[in-house]
Amino acid sequence: MKKILISSSKGRNLKEILFFLKKKKITINYKKKDRNLYFLTNLKNIYFLILKNNDFKKYIKNNLIDFLIIGEDMLLNFNYNNFYNYKFIKINIFYISLICNNKFIYKNKFKIITKYIKISKNYLNNKNISFYIKKSFGCVENSCILKTSDLIIDIVSSGLTLKKNRLFELKKILILNNILIYSLNNLYNKFFWYLKEKYVKN
Repeated sequence: MKKILISSSKGRNLKEILFFLKKKKITINYKKKDRNLYFLTNLKNIYFLILKNNDFKKYIKNNLIDFLIIGEDMLLNFNYNNFYNYKFIKINIFYISLICNNKFIYKNKFKIITKYIKISKNYLNNKNISFYIKKSFGCVENSCILKTSDLIIDIVSSGLTLKKNRLFELKKILILNNILIYSLNNLYNKFFWYLKEKYVKN
């Protein structure tokens, strides 16, 4: 039987995703300092692959992976809604929040740094907040710590990073969960291949 490939990113949710798969009887021998990206599981023909966020679209579009577990923010902000099928799964809850440093000052126009341009613009426009927004793929918290921005809009889960860096969550913008994306075309092809191999004689 052809292999089934499950994928996710090496981000903040990886620990919870591995625990979720373990509850579904799929065990992956991953360690925190592991540099490997491709893993066997306890089940024959099921494998696990770690990808970068920017690669997800290409991999599933070309039927290279069967299942993909990502945060809902990816679907909302990066226009990943052209995938074949998806469903929400309860792994852990996280938020996209408006964040400031400990010396917040009201301004007529705020300079905001974020990875989530689409989500941020929708929220700020709906609230009639004047803003100048800049996209960053790095550690956006640093812009608030170093005061190169007035506000940041970023993911918050436990809140420990904010607390340790004396940052404050002004407002939760969105409550998010995780999404399981799957390629029906790929799974159908593998299923029919299995039936042919098992039952059709040459």
